[in-house]
Amino acid sequence: MPVKNFEFSTIDARRFSRSTEQHKNIQINVNHEITQVIERDEGQTEMIFRFAVNYTGMGAVASIKLEGFLIFEGESGLAQTWAKDKKLPDPVANEVLNLIMRNCIMQGVVLARDMRLPPPIQMPQINVGGKKPDKNYAGMEFA
Repeated sequence: MPVKNFEFSTIDARRFSRSTEQHKNIQINVNHEITQVIERDEGQTEMIFRFAVNYTGMGAVASIKLEGFLIFEGESGLAQTWAKDKKLPDPVANEVLNLIMRNCIMQGVVLARDMRLPPPIQMPQINVGGKKPDKNYAGMEFA
């Protein structure tokens, strides 16, 4: 059940405040969804997706939106299943949604860096020399 092709069709990153403005307790909300499933050739299904990262503090701070499509190969009838239930079979959904998340998170990290925003994932903390991390540090807030 391989994914044959993966492409972004829209990449949009917007900042609603200057990077010099201080925002406390920025919340990062990450959402992804498959919006449409279309049967193409025999055994090939096109899936259109949307991925969004919203940064909020005291109001909207920034947003990153990615849209695109992928071609899934190897199973037919997915469009009919999607039209009926808005759901894919579990093995297909696992493969497709994990691929969407991997690719979009990587692109989101690059865009966040360019926009001077926190990355859309929690970065690992390294502890050298046995020094205990600050107890007040809890990392990013996710909703």
